[in-house]
Amino acid sequence: MSWSDIVGQQKQIELLRRAAQSGRLPNAYLFVGQDGIGKEAVALEFAKLLNCLSPTAVQSGEACDRCDSCKQFRDLAHPNLELVFPIEGILSKDIAETGKDKEKQEEALERYKALFEEKRKNPYFKMQMEKSMGILAEQIEELIRKSLYRPSDDKKRVYVISQAERMNLTAANRLLKLLEEPPPFVLFVLITSRPDQMLPTIVSRCQPLRFSAPTADDISERLNLLGGSAEKRAFAATYARGSVADAQALLLDTSLQQFRNDAIEFLRYLLSPARQLDMIRKTEEFTKKDRSRDEQLQTLSSLLLIFQDALRMQHAERFSIINSDISDVIAKFAQNFPNADFTVAAKAVEDAMYQLTRNANPTLTFSALSITLKRALTGETLLLA
Repeated sequence: MSWSDIVGQQKQIELLRRAAQSGRLPNAYLFVGQDGIGKEAVALEFAKLLNCLSPTAVQSGEACDRCDSCKQFRDLAHPNLELVFPIEGILSKDIAETGKDKEKQEEALERYKALFEEKRKNPYFKMQMEKSMGILAEQIEELIRKSLYRPSDDKKRVYVISQAERMNLTAANRLLKLLEEPPPFVLFVLITSRPDQMLPTIVSRCQPLRFSAPTADDISERLNLLGGSAEKRAFAATYARGSVADAQALLLDTSLQQFRNDAIEFLRYLLSPARQLDMIRKTEEFTKKDRSRDEQLQTLSSLLLIFQDALRMQHAERFSIINSDISDVIAKFAQNFPNADFTVAAKAVEDAMYQLTRNANPTLTFSALSITLKRALTGETLLLA
């Protein structure tokens, strides 16, 4: 990967290149922006640049991609790189020698390794474990331990902390102490889409760098590398709302179309007085154990886009809708519910998505969402048996 492989973010890349060239780096950056737009990809490329062995790398602002250091960064195996993200709690425990705990730890470790393998292939891939409880204190303690040792090559250790808003309180407080007296050879890059959910004292000790969503045209151009028809690429680029990761998934995974179908069916049941039982069954289907959290989030994301498009319809912005292939369906939906508050509905879905990322109970989350949506769209109260 090189700077040219990153979609958009030219302003952010240029700021980082100038910082490297000047040698005036902050102790910590805070990369802020929606998920999937390349914050981690930029962080990893920046870390590679700072550790490149080419004598011209820093001044040119470009890693050589040929030296041993660059190859190690490509494999996410460089000793100066730490990539931290929410993991399953069992991985932080002492290694069990026998029994069920040992088996569970081995299974969790395989899932952990698989995430790194996918990240090596795709820098836009979001590393997350289904059963994670956030970023744990033990992970930050490991960073503290490693920060005691200066790199042997006199380069920068770079600690990339993904989904930084998911640090538990103990972990956040321990990181705060490290940020208060940071080693001069360590650069922290905290990455978040929800800075409001982070400790203000941590945010204040980081230099913020805001990332913007790439345009649909830029994303569509990058999708050329993955194949598919021009029509499908254009739809994926638009539907993803700036997320390169989501656009890639839409293009490669045909099952994502089913999530939108599920969202539409759920709405029909919710808004039909005679089909409340079907709506309850659909909610149970969404929350059954074989549905992963990511699948639940994909369904809610599809529902969110429908509400946002309906809101555009209300304001006569038909030509800017995301779900352009079902624009007639959304137009009819908006017409049939002229008094619906789609802004409240969209906010309720966003809140539900956030709760799921914080490991909220899916059944309670979807049930509460159903009640809120019924009231926002029709003014009626939904009674769940």
